[in-house]
Amino acid sequence: MSQIILPNNWTPRSYQIPVMAYLDGGGKRAVSLWHRRAGKDSAGLNYAAKEMFRRPGVYWHLLPSQRQARKVVWNNVDREGRRMIDQAFPDALRARKLSDEMLIEFKNGAVWQLAGADNYDALVGANPVGVVFSEWALTNPQSWDFIRPILMENGGWAWFNTTPRGRNHAYRMAIMAQKNPAWFFERLTIEDTQVLTAAHIQEERLSGMSEEKIQQEYYCSFEAAESVQFISYEHIDQALERTMEDPQRPVILGLDVARFGDDRSALAIRHGDKLMKIITWQGLDTMQTASKVAEIAERESPDRIFVDGVGVGGGVVDRLRQLGLRAVDVNAGGRATEHTRYFNKRAECWGRMRDWLKNRGALTPNPELELDLQGPEYSYDANNRIQLEKKDDMKKRGIPSPDLGDALALTFAERVATAMVSAADYADQTCHAGMADPLAGY
Repeated sequence: MSQIILPNNWTPRSYQIPVMAYLDGGGKRAVSLWHRRAGKDSAGLNYAAKEMFRRPGVYWHLLPSQRQARKVVWNNVDREGRRMIDQAFPDALRARKLSDEMLIEFKNGAVWQLAGADNYDALVGANPVGVVFSEWALTNPQSWDFIRPILMENGGWAWFNTTPRGRNHAYRMAIMAQKNPAWFFERLTIEDTQVLTAAHIQEERLSGMSEEKIQQEYYCSFEAAESVQFISYEHIDQALERTMEDPQRPVILGLDVARFGDDRSALAIRHGDKLMKIITWQGLDTMQTASKVAEIAERESPDRIFVDGVGVGGGVVDRLRQLGLRAVDVNAGGRATEHTRYFNKRAECWGRMRDWLKNRGALTPNPELELDLQGPEYSYDANNRIQLEKKDDMKKRGIPSPDLGDALALTFAERVATAMVSAADYADQTCHAGMADPLAGY
């Protein structure tokens, strides 16, 4: 019987050894800020395979989404023509392989599973002793809050591999890890690893990659991403620092309705300039969704409910109106009110929300919302109008649909008169010079 050595037919690159040595020495928390093409997933798989024999148990490799996990790791082939999972987990050591669950079990009972962190709660009940978070900057940060207590209890380790995506939760973790002696941290650019040369980077420039993207992907810059991010972390941070003890009306709800069975509906509740909360749910049909919103509206007494009416959302709007609620059907792809500035209504809603975050808005900490707000990139169309990145294009980059961000953005679809200030009164007041605008800032 031939001898198998783990890692199997794989030798770590010199710059990958320090973090593995840290973990081998008993380290429990590591952050590797590595440039694109540095071998993040390959290193994570092969380290986990070795650990499965050192300490039999459950090991997870998490990417931002289930779809991305299957594409980038489960079905991927390395430069030598081998499937990544076959190289890292040789067939001779396997007891079983479940393709549907992206799970491999070794003959010693150790289990490795690949999953999307967007569905981390589906893994409930397992007791992992080692977790690799790949592309942590794009991952739902709540997944770590869910997994952290398990690893703390059983003495397990967590390795966060990522390339920057603006000053989001990954940036904050990087700052923390640099200051915390219990954590390992390293930042490696192409100048550190020598995997790519200046000639390679010049080829990227000539092929159309922006300088901001190059700085982000190959030089691990957190700042560069903000040149293409529509909402920067600075805007969010400003809103998180504001406090409002007595939020005012109008009370506005924004509802982003799930279009598919696995998607979530999200409802934002905003009182004046303060976001009170965002509620999410899954698995409800049109009538059930409308009923849930109506229950919340009974408590909140909203002046308006804005609903993304495209697709199944239109049915929710109709039902809410039947129930006597002031629901407005918002066509996200339709014409913007400021049509010379924004490409469509969705871009306008997000633009108004960005201005609000920068100037007046108050948020309470919500890592998932913060991640959503920083997700979309933007560009300008031929008429120099702001155009927000499409959700399908975001998913191609491995970024999930920003449901919570869309829900909050919907609260800025139109100006809203409160119950104390009618639309007629508002029109009359605002035509007088110097009169305070009772609805300023939506």
